[in-house]
Amino acid sequence: MGLITAVTLFAIAVIIGHRALPGVKSWWADFNYRYRVTNDLQLVIPMGLQALRHVYQTLISHRFNQFYDIEKTCLSSKYGNKIALNYIQLKQGKKYQVDGDDAFRIDRYTYHQMYDIVLRLSFILKNEYGVKKGDTVTIYFMNKPLFIFIWLALWNLGAIPAFLNYNLKHNPLVHSVKLVNSACLLVDSNDCEEQFMETRDEILAAIPDLKIFYLNDQVLVPKLEDNSSPKYREQDSVRDSGVKAHHPALLVYTSGTTGMPKSAVNSWRKLFFAAYLFTVPMQITEKCNIFTAMPLYHGTASILGVVPAFESRGTLSLGHKFSVSSYWAQVRLTHSNTIQYVGEVCRYLVDAPKSEDERRWYGKVDLAYGNGLRMDIWTKLKKRFGIKAVGEFYASSESPFATTCREVNGNGVGAIRNNGYLADRFLTKAMYTLVRMQKDDDNMIYRNAQGLCEEPAANEKGEMITKILNPRRIETTFPGYVNNNEATYSKVIRNVFHKGDAWVRSDDLMKRDEIGNVYFVDRLGDTYRWKSENVSTTEVENEILALDDIEYCVVVGCKVKDHEGRCGYIVLQTKRDNQETEEEKKELLDKLADRVFQHLPHFARPCFVRFDQIEMTSSHKISKKRFRNPVLPAGPNGNQEIYYLDTKGKQYKPLNAELFEQIIKQEIRI
Repeated sequence: MGLITAVTLFAIAVIIGHRALPGVKSWWADFNYRYRVTNDLQLVIPMGLQALRHVYQTLISHRFNQFYDIEKTCLSSKYGNKIALNYIQLKQGKKYQVDGDDAFRIDRYTYHQMYDIVLRLSFILKNEYGVKKGDTVTIYFMNKPLFIFIWLALWNLGAIPAFLNYNLKHNPLVHSVKLVNSACLLVDSNDCEEQFMETRDEILAAIPDLKIFYLNDQVLVPKLEDNSSPKYREQDSVRDSGVKAHHPALLVYTSGTTGMPKSAVNSWRKLFFAAYLFTVPMQITEKCNIFTAMPLYHGTASILGVVPAFESRGTLSLGHKFSVSSYWAQVRLTHSNTIQYVGEVCRYLVDAPKSEDERRWYGKVDLAYGNGLRMDIWTKLKKRFGIKAVGEFYASSESPFATTCREVNGNGVGAIRNNGYLADRFLTKAMYTLVRMQKDDDNMIYRNAQGLCEEPAANEKGEMITKILNPRRIETTFPGYVNNNEATYSKVIRNVFHKGDAWVRSDDLMKRDEIGNVYFVDRLGDTYRWKSENVSTTEVENEILALDDIEYCVVVGCKVKDHEGRCGYIVLQTKRDNQETEEEKKELLDKLADRVFQHLPHFARPCFVRFDQIEMTSSHKISKKRFRNPVLPAGPNGNQEIYYLDTKGKQYKPLNAELFEQIIKQEIRI
């Protein structure tokens, strides 16, 4: 009996049994829920085809630049006239609450139009700005089509885009530009120039030869849309020369525990995974119209938003910035059927008053995907807005892989991974897994008597680690950080499950349940997440220690009820050992507030402060252990004097139980 005949007979038997025997139906539902057989069947063929595609690219074509695939789509007769990009923004002087739909302007670009614009912009970048293959070009832009056009034009020229966080200024911004040896810096003159000018002289003092160009999209985009403007397409031999799969496709910045942002290399291999492997379990196809208002300088919006949208030949609908009050209006007006989130955004949407727009678009979103969605918000989001599926992923700026969880029927609510049984076993061995931690220290990985690590038991916390496919050449899997070998190699651990293997630490605690679903627990070490951004405690501490009155300080992440992530919490010891009078402390707190507002982005400004004695270890280091997990509003014994950051008044004020209750209810924003 042939294999096909056997499979056919088995399928017939299952169908007959399923209809004839109620017990079979119940058994199958329970078995499939536990082992997710249908998930495996949906993944095996398309994932296998994409794996073969990557082998062909790596061994035969050697064309890693994704410009080629996007170009092919743009020039095809089938997709050339399809809308590739919608951009929705408020018209100047208009408010949605007053003007309704007329408040918005929507710019639409087909794939072919986008391609022509990219070639015209490539001509300008090459001939007027001097950009050439191998250059790193830093981009200080808000969300808008010109951001994406610049990105693709740089790929056309064989240059490397570096996406700067437009909230940065002063030391972090200077450091970020200098770190990547930027050939030139492109500034959004419409939305970012005013803030950038606060740091411009500092940048030029540090990098005197840096070329800075200010791009006004209202002037430049009409020029790029002019059919008479010249185009330039780089020669393939130039673009491809010397390029390997592990070389950088683009750079994004992540918080660094050394005190300043680090620039994470996102390789062509990682971009391939985002384009062709990530889309399979998430079921992102050409039918998807993905709305995102997340900042494009984040890998969430760029690598896992723009790239999957274009490479699956779908549509990207781009919001200028996130707005709770008009969110569903923007989704409706762009006809989006897929939305992208970070967890905090979902909480805002669920907590917002009900609107006519959400009623009109109820049930029309097939997938909401992103990262950081809390379990208690998850089902509320689906139910309230009629969303059919939630796609939660776990990734980091530097990580070579991402986990995926596409939840439809309740299996995987709150998880970052809920693959089928076979996929789960394969990915655990080939890409990422958890390792057991020391019982008395969650920051230390446990090693047994043989010096090897172990996987944790079900529901036991463990750190997520990512496998390095070639331990002898770490950079082929984990390119790490630009010009920072110390930070790169500090994340690599060896001899994990057997002698000679190598893995990358994530600095994040997870747990796996009895059926294999993986859940995020907490961050480790000197980084915490607030307002959907990673915050370096060292970076914040360095800014605070610039004040002459401060001897020592400790910054930790603090949990606040009904708030996503952890906010900043400072412990201060002054040079007078905290012996200042109340008036002197107030003056010091005012100086502190001025400092954090001038030198730190909004998400890194500590929300709470207290004065305390900070002890040193025998090796003259500060031990943060006793300061972690602070208790609000007055410490574990109710006798600590704590101050909160009044963002409206831009000053630190004494905290009490009544004010803290208002913070919990978000009547006071922190």
